[in-house]
Amino acid sequence: MRFGDISCFQSGVAVPVFSLHSKDSVGIGEFLDLVPFGDWAKKCGLNVIQILPVNDTGYESSPYSARSAFALNPAFIRLQIIRGAEAFDSDIKALQKKYAGTSKVHYSDIAREKREILRKIFDANYTQLNRNVALSKWIEANPWVKPYAVYAMLKEKNGEASWRSWSEDRDPTALRISALLRKSHKDALFQCWMQFEAEAQFKVASNKLTEMGIRIKGDIPILINEDSADVWCNRQYFSLDDRAGAPPDMYSYSGQNWGFPTYRWDVLEQEDFKWWRDRLAQASKFYHAYRIDHVLGFFRIWAIPQNQRTGILGHFSPAIPVSLSTLTSAGFKKETIEYLQNPNMSKNQLRAFLGDATDACVSKYFELLPGTNDRYILKPEFNCESAVLDTAEEQWIKDGLLKVLWNRIFVPGTPEGEYYPYWYWYNTQVLGTLPQEEQKKLGEILHANEAAQDSLWYANGKKLLSVLANETDMVVCAEDLGAVPHCVPSVLGELSINSLRVERWARNWDAPGQPYFEVSEYPRLSVATTSVHDSSTILGLWQEDGFDRNFFWKNHMHMASEAPQALTPDMVEAVMRNIYKANSLFVIPSMQDYLALSSSWTPKDPGDERVNTPGTVGPQNWSYKLPCSLEELEANTALSATISKLTDERARRPLR
Repeated sequence: MRFGDISCFQSGVAVPVFSLHSKDSVGIGEFLDLVPFGDWAKKCGLNVIQILPVNDTGYESSPYSARSAFALNPAFIRLQIIRGAEAFDSDIKALQKKYAGTSKVHYSDIAREKREILRKIFDANYTQLNRNVALSKWIEANPWVKPYAVYAMLKEKNGEASWRSWSEDRDPTALRISALLRKSHKDALFQCWMQFEAEAQFKVASNKLTEMGIRIKGDIPILINEDSADVWCNRQYFSLDDRAGAPPDMYSYSGQNWGFPTYRWDVLEQEDFKWWRDRLAQASKFYHAYRIDHVLGFFRIWAIPQNQRTGILGHFSPAIPVSLSTLTSAGFKKETIEYLQNPNMSKNQLRAFLGDATDACVSKYFELLPGTNDRYILKPEFNCESAVLDTAEEQWIKDGLLKVLWNRIFVPGTPEGEYYPYWYWYNTQVLGTLPQEEQKKLGEILHANEAAQDSLWYANGKKLLSVLANETDMVVCAEDLGAVPHCVPSVLGELSINSLRVERWARNWDAPGQPYFEVSEYPRLSVATTSVHDSSTILGLWQEDGFDRNFFWKNHMHMASEAPQALTPDMVEAVMRNIYKANSLFVIPSMQDYLALSSSWTPKDPGDERVNTPGTVGPQNWSYKLPCSLEELEANTALSATISKLTDERARRPLR
């Protein structure tokens, strides 16, 4: 999908497909809803629609928990237009009516009920579909679909349990997959047929948007679910010994553990990254541009041992470890080095973590350090977060045991004799127990180790992202949020990859007062936005306790007055007008922030407009539904006129 020549600043809107709804959709936004949404976007002067991932997630609502890197989500299929669907018109209408008045998307229920109707249509037309030449040719042209179909079929037969708990077929061979295809031909064909229909409808939507001059920006997650067809049948590309996540930051003291396996990039490289190239080729059937989720992971991923639950005991991979020889050359004894990765403590030291529970915990979870009678270490069976958190103790005791576990300088690496710095090494109790001279030496070693990483990450990011940037003619955009290594902007610029600027976080964090960057200072190769799916909206931001409204309003937007306590549509327009002045090639605010330009759909609680709150699990996430149908949106001419003023002014600005 060629984006086309870019001769003016681009304006867009970000919206999840599942959030759309029209008179034709059934319970959830559908691929074909993108067509009337595109009509509205064109009327507003918008030329890019950015969506979240649309891969098959089964009955899991998060679009980032895909069970295939290639398969589309059958929940986004429009039932009524499938050949043979007319026989089940009453079922479809009943399902449509059931969810028509809901304010949230009930994803898992809708996904299940739509698949049930799809199965009825398939069964009723199986004889013809089994002889359908177009379907057969499509299956042969898409090699990923056969193993996916077998995986999905087996998953259903195993009550949707993860393949790791199946009693058989956990480690399939190509021959076994072929045998299962023949043995359960009808069930496997059903899975293939759903993908055939989903792709056909998505391509229709994409082609119609192209004709309108509207471009689709997709989202390609860097990671894939462990419980996926890809990991099940291509185990060689993935490491199940650790999990990917994010290191600690200002929002999460213990970091994040996403639970996804990391890649074995060495194996992928031996095959010239064919799996990734195929994945991009599949995406290019639909998208004109795409967002690389967590682009920092292509430079280095935060890898966490599989027996840990949080992200705090992870380390960057690849990374240059601190070697045993470096430590011994600096004068550290073998016993000290062991102490730095597995500290031993007296009972009095343990009381600082466990209080009145110390004596009871020592008898259950600790053992004496060999050769001592007053120094304790955790028993091997409790020397990981999973074991601690699975105990029956009260939460405050578990928290204390975790703090004991985290009291270290090093996380041991592989092979033995390699060490990675614990994230908070500089602020641990164990550091303070070392002599001052050893503390100084250790600090010098760890600061030097940190400085040495950038060249490694530059080379790794450049190699991997070159594959993505040069494989297709889609415009490439990166989600480069988080602790950004110094090499990242250089690599993105060299490869013409657009970076991301979220206005509230685009600040000079190292300068006094941490001022906002002016939007005119944003790099040309960037996407600017007011909010993202993992943040609050503009209206929600304005109500957050930690948000300094006055500083944003007066110092960033250069308003003379005090910041308002709440935003009216006119004030939202001022905020939007500011981001629309960005030097970024693309400005793509969320749909919720556009809706805030009208009083018609102002939410009682802006928190209800959040798509996702990271670090939380519950029905509030991934269930956002537009407060208006696409027909109602089209009828609000005042809103489209307001947006048109913004887009017209931006389009007329010369690209210099």
